[in-house]
Amino acid sequence: MDLNSLRKKLSDEIVDFYINDGIKELYPPQEDAINAGIFDGENLVVAIPTASGKTMIAEMAMLNSVKNGGKAIYIVPLRALASEKYERFKEFEKFGLSIGLSLGDYETSDERLGDNDIIVATSEKVDSLIRNNAEWLKELSIMVIDEIHLINDPNRGPTLEIIINTIKRLNKNVQTIGLSATIGNAEEIADWLNSKIILNDWRPIKLFNGVFLDGSIYFDDNDPKDHGFSDLSYYNRSKYREVKISNNKRTDKVIALVEDMTRNGGQSLVFANTRKNSERYAKKISEHLQIEKLIDTDERMNDLSKKIREIDDTDISVSLSKMVSSGVAFHHAGLSNSHRTVIEKGFKDGVLRVIVATPTLAAGVNLPARRVIISSYRRYDPNFGSVPIPVLDYKQMAGRAGRPGLDPFGEAIAISKSENELDFIFENYIFADPEEIWSKLGTENALRSHILSAIIGFAKSLDEVLDFLSTTFFAYQNDLWKIDSVVRNVILFLEENGFIDFDDPDEGKTFHPTDLGRLVSRLYIDPLSASIMINRLKSLNWSDDSEKSEKDLVYLHIICMTPDMQKIYLTKNEDLKLYEFIRSNKDLLPHLDTDDEIDDWILASLKTALIIKEWINEEKENNICERYNIGPGDLANIVDTAEWLVRSLYSIAYYLNIPYSYDIRNLSIQVRKGAKKELMDLVRLKNIGRVRARRLYNAGYKSIEDLKKASIEDLSRIEGINVLLATSILEQLETYNDEY
Repeated sequence: MDLNSLRKKLSDEIVDFYINDGIKELYPPQEDAINAGIFDGENLVVAIPTASGKTMIAEMAMLNSVKNGGKAIYIVPLRALASEKYERFKEFEKFGLSIGLSLGDYETSDERLGDNDIIVATSEKVDSLIRNNAEWLKELSIMVIDEIHLINDPNRGPTLEIIINTIKRLNKNVQTIGLSATIGNAEEIADWLNSKIILNDWRPIKLFNGVFLDGSIYFDDNDPKDHGFSDLSYYNRSKYREVKISNNKRTDKVIALVEDMTRNGGQSLVFANTRKNSERYAKKISEHLQIEKLIDTDERMNDLSKKIREIDDTDISVSLSKMVSSGVAFHHAGLSNSHRTVIEKGFKDGVLRVIVATPTLAAGVNLPARRVIISSYRRYDPNFGSVPIPVLDYKQMAGRAGRPGLDPFGEAIAISKSENELDFIFENYIFADPEEIWSKLGTENALRSHILSAIIGFAKSLDEVLDFLSTTFFAYQNDLWKIDSVVRNVILFLEENGFIDFDDPDEGKTFHPTDLGRLVSRLYIDPLSASIMINRLKSLNWSDDSEKSEKDLVYLHIICMTPDMQKIYLTKNEDLKLYEFIRSNKDLLPHLDTDDEIDDWILASLKTALIIKEWINEEKENNICERYNIGPGDLANIVDTAEWLVRSLYSIAYYLNIPYSYDIRNLSIQVRKGAKKELMDLVRLKNIGRVRARRLYNAGYKSIEDLKKASIEDLSRIEGINVLLATSILEQLETYNDEY
């Protein structure tokens, strides 16, 4: 379908925008979506391969809806993906539209966000907006759910399912567009959402799936057509098409495949099953490409290397900067957002030739390569050891192969150690259909927060709670009676902990959320987390001479004991050290009950608390990461979550009228800034973080009053503070507010 044919549906300027972007014709799945009524308000579930045009389908639907006076929300599972989509949609501002982005701060309704035409948000943020009664959610005319198959995820799935259900309840006529990878039961999701379905295996460029064994790649087709590479020879095998690679004598299979693609001018994306393996392979590939002189270091690589060194002084930055100068990088959740942004842009711009990533990248940002190498189809599971990955995960990784408009084809190659394993990969992954997805809503852990939110919002009886749940995907796939006892247990838990009041629900009495229950829901914490906080706070009996630093560790350990804090798990022999710490410091940890079993969960919570404690004691980031075997991204996530939970702990302590609640309030600021209490006034200044604040403090400027006596010349003599920043500091002092 020619794009010009859409001028009656979309404005001329929007059609011209896409044409100028290089799009002349719609892809077949996009044409299917238009024929299915996307411009007429029809609900759609689009289950098509990666790079087949899902995002443009969503864009056209949103632009059409907004053009007709509506408001759109685009829901994503990851912050990185939200930022990527936001940057893309900001290009629509040239049409007079306003674009909003909402990621964190789970305690506000963000009413101003509703002034935008298109809002991008994570599913957790949307859930918090619902709990905080954001009125603009009722104005939505279209809801796009990216990666809707993540309903299958035990962690994200229940929240995603509930927000879809709730928004459809708030807006009976909201158009719903679900974007999905190819899954086994997309029809079920479509039926649940009363949607039409777009199923299509079309891709803009050919994807060759293969397995590498003994120096040859065996592909899943018998097409002898040459790819155009002079150093690849083809010949038919009885079952698969074999491609011998030029460096087939190399024992390291990953390096052999990367070298082959690099020699032929293509980029490679290697998937490793652990962070350590991603770093190890990236280092080996970098060294090999340098030895073989396959990459000519240019100015762009040097600039990229310099940018990474400037991010921070961690070992990861040092390691990455060396690799980047030879066109190679690794990518995993331990990296900071700044690291990931630089690496992703470097790869998209063609500066980097190879990225070695963990599988999380496959479901995250759009980062395709000509050759995808799947180093292992097995992954470590803490409960079962090394296990085969799901077919869906394999297909997600393989789907990253091939860059539309840049590559003549894409190759997804798994590595095999034997003939039997080669056949296993073909039969169980390449030729296999993705698994069906199943709702994960039917557990107490998944339902606690959502049932409390429903009771606060509209459900005033057991029947009304069950009625709300009857329209979920869980109820579509199961008989609701299967979770009747789970729902009753959750309601009993909420009542026993003072979050709701009720008489006997079996007699049809109504539920009443308490003020405490409303607070817990508004804070967006698990009611179990709130229960832990309340009980542990009440157990404290501080003496007047207790050191504040001792109290801080207790508060931090309390929040780390909640299910909302992701624990940093123990490495070898750490359990003994932490157990000894608890045994030797019982008087410093009064929140631990004598009945508490000092198990790995308690110890991992303590380890996480000690990491945060070092952070607020201004320990260097690199030292923390090295000591606790974590990455800068891990530390950033811990700190971000800890600030939210300490703030929640303060709100609960204040509600309970606990006398030391003010200490907790100050602690939340310390966690956010990563600084000791004495720097709290200084770090409030714009562009003054904990490092610069400490330098000011050490130079004698220990308070705002001290700074008011300084001159621009005085301040600019301090390391890290130039004349421009010194001027900014003094200007800020004119309107400085002493209260947080």
